[in-house]
Amino acid sequence: MVDHVLILAGGSGTRLWPASNSKMPKQFLPVQDGKSLLQLTIERALALGIKGSVIIITLKEQLDPIIAECGKIEQGRDKIKVIPEPMARNTAPAIAIAAEYLKAQAGGGGDETVAVLTADHLITPLEKFSANVRDADALARQDKLVTFGIPPTRAETGYGYIEAGEELPPGRRVASFREKPDEPTARSFVEAGNYYWNSGMFAFKVGRYLEELTRLTPEIGSLFEGVGAKGQSRRAGEIEVLMEGPEVEKVYQASPKDSIDYAVMEKSSSSAMVEASFDWNDIGSWEEMAALYAEKAAEKAAEKAAEKTDKKTGEQAGGTNTNGGKDEVIPIESDGNFVYSDLPVALCGVEDLMVVVKNGAVLIAKKGAGQQVKQVVNRLKELDRQDLL
Repeated sequence: MVDHVLILAGGSGTRLWPASNSKMPKQFLPVQDGKSLLQLTIERALALGIKGSVIIITLKEQLDPIIAECGKIEQGRDKIKVIPEPMARNTAPAIAIAAEYLKAQAGGGGDETVAVLTADHLITPLEKFSANVRDADALARQDKLVTFGIPPTRAETGYGYIEAGEELPPGRRVASFREKPDEPTARSFVEAGNYYWNSGMFAFKVGRYLEELTRLTPEIGSLFEGVGAKGQSRRAGEIEVLMEGPEVEKVYQASPKDSIDYAVMEKSSSSAMVEASFDWNDIGSWEEMAALYAEKAAEKAAEKAAEKTDKKTGEQAGGTNTNGGKDEVIPIESDGNFVYSDLPVALCGVEDLMVVVKNGAVLIAKKGAGQQVKQVVNRLKELDRQDLL
């Protein structure tokens, strides 16, 4: 198994606006049994049985809610550490700061392996996920930079794709990475049979990642070199907070913004892929959230199949869902709608709508238009409506 797990938890989740914003990104939203995506990710990381640490990399503005989520972990809390980045610089620097820390802790060695997870994925079952991480670790110990490819279930335009190459047991070499395609291109990828969704999760040796980052994107790799020994640490309750102080801030101020995909994975000849056998959902749109709640509603309906339901309950089982199952939706001749709201919502004569009322803002969208929410956020930025972001 990998030695350590890194969890990237600094995203803003703009496609789930207005429930997800800069103050409360989507990784903090409750999605399963009252647990947030972040809490579920931490529990999943700890369940791998790693010998080392679970290091959460976040923005300093999100440190307090991160610490609060860590406090909900019942077992293995002593393994959790947090790195609060002084400013957002995308995933390549975020992974670099954690890798440099681990390298310094190992006395300058870089042979320990890490799995890099994101805080906003829903993954089941644990047994299959664990088996795939073991396969990725095996490739990582052969100096490969490993990503996890998700078998596509539809021609999705909201994800990047991985073109799988020749067999490299227990995985495959990566032939190429492809940007988010248009619909015809996405269909051709799915029909080809050797294209996978890019999960944004990785595994590699600490030292190997840093070597490739310095070789391929020296403006970042060289800048972070040696910073692992210069950061300051402190405790926030039971959680150790790492890599703070002026030396780290200086590096971040000088660092370009870049993702691990652009900075390393797409340029490296050592990129490999493990095909995911687990179920994966990045909850990247309101359609995904609606499907998740619909699944829960169906499970509840099955459990109560013997009970007589009134007209309202029947309509909800047909697709009109409420926030957390609370009685906040009043549907009149309406069906197939999804509501996520702090306030009661009445629906009259409408179908297939997504209605979100959170944080003082309202979103109303037709199902299928969820990817346009990011355009709403961009428009709000242009209007300088920081109060809504």
